[in-house]
Amino acid sequence: VAIVVLGWTSFGRSLYAIGGNVDAAKAAGIRTDRVLWIVIVTGSLLAALAGLMLSGRLASVASAQGNGYIFTVFAAAVIGGISLNGGKGTMFGAFCGILLLFMIQNVLTLAGVPAQWIGALNGLIILVALAISRITGGKVQE
Repeated sequence: VAIVVLGWTSFGRSLYAIGGNVDAAKAAGIRTDRVLWIVIVTGSLLAALAGLMLSGRLASVASAQGNGYIFTVFAAAVIGGISLNGGKGTMFGAFCGILLLFMIQNVLTLAGVPAQWIGALNGLIILVALAISRITGGKVQE
């Protein structure tokens, strides 16, 4: 669904334009406040749904229940080619990043690697992916 929305609708093109340059998107006539509001509400609803599903799976609720997931998702997005500067990246790339990262984590878990080292490897993967995106992005640091 997200691939179709982002790739073949005016809303998806507007979202990519806002991610690339908010001022240029406003100049092009895109109602940036409305698009951002829709994205924030949709993201919040999906996060709430994910929290409900996780609570149902674990049959318990803790205040710090999802804290470990944000780092993993961030690493998967960076691996998948999502630009941290915005406006670049695809759903397919993000999905491939998630698959690659979780395959690496599963192999390391099955090999008996301690969880601390798996987290450290995630951090190293993020640093390498950021360095590669910085080099290939061609932007000069201001």
